[in-house]
Amino acid sequence: MKSIIMFLSRHWILVALTFLTLISYASVLVSPDVFWPAGFLSQLIPFYLIVQIFVLLVLAFRRKKNALVPLLLLLLGWPFLTSTLSLHSSIFSDTNSIRVLSFNTKLFRKPGTYSEFSTETIQWFANDSSDIKCVQEYSTNDRWPLLDVTAQVERRGYKGYMLKASVTDSDHNPGMAIFSKFEMQDAGIVFEDINTLNGAIYADLMIKGKIVRIYNVHLASMNLELTKTKGLHNNLSKIKRLKSGSIKRSEQIKTLIAHTQASPYPFIICGDFNETPYSYVYSELKEQFLNAFEETGNGFGFTFNEFPYLLRIDHQFYRSDIKAVGYQVNRTMKISDHFPTYGYYLTPN
Repeated sequence: MKSIIMFLSRHWILVALTFLTLISYASVLVSPDVFWPAGFLSQLIPFYLIVQIFVLLVLAFRRKKNALVPLLLLLLGWPFLTSTLSLHSSIFSDTNSIRVLSFNTKLFRKPGTYSEFSTETIQWFANDSSDIKCVQEYSTNDRWPLLDVTAQVERRGYKGYMLKASVTDSDHNPGMAIFSKFEMQDAGIVFEDINTLNGAIYADLMIKGKIVRIYNVHLASMNLELTKTKGLHNNLSKIKRLKSGSIKRSEQIKTLIAHTQASPYPFIICGDFNETPYSYVYSELKEQFLNAFEETGNGFGFTFNEFPYLLRIDHQFYRSDIKAVGYQVNRTMKISDHFPTYGYYLTPN
């Protein structure tokens, strides 16, 4: 007992870091609707991974035996490391693949505002030649040709399914949509979050003689809005909003997964999940499906185009009977607060 106490007194920092790292790892296994602080603890995983790498280098340089501790912790956290950084060739040549676009267009508004439309974004989206387009925060208005996004897309040979959100300001039909060059056999709603733009829809497409289901998902907001207002009340309000969003997303993902389990067709799940790879939601999806970025992407794959920037919250998952052959984040389109993502897939023969 005395030797244990002496070890702890000399190495308390290492012991504390080990404990905190393990707690953060375990937090992704706990649904925030059961224990809401788990949603916050899991977001500390990148910090502890960096700390453990630093500790390993220091202890290894000093040739300390306890360097095995951070090494074991990094090995235990390997799934989080592979979710963070993907190293694959960004060049692929399979011409038989289909391209799936997923893009939160911010209602086709200009940067920093929701009061003015961006015709540049509308034209970019209409001209995009992807076989399938999943769009979150969609907007269209058939009274104004420049803002009639649906008509512009359909003139290019697409058919679509749209969910109009049940919100007060609905003049421009805000919501979400799936457009496809393939014949649409069926479409429907998985869930709808009243008074928000969030929800999930699906479309069954006939692709090369086989039906493939496409899910378009927009989970509850992360509530990352930064204000200049300071003080305890404001900070508590932010925590309350983050808590509410985390709980709601954990509930929404359960509804989505239950719907996929009843799907008679292979499927691809695209969208703005508002969840990083260090979360209960992501771990639940990864446990059952493959992630296009992790399987075929390159780099860090950050998709958020606002502070704090270094976030990957837009994802594409797919069932194992579909094969991903490529994944890209398009950082040339910088008007929205999200970057578009492209997944390239081979569907079952």
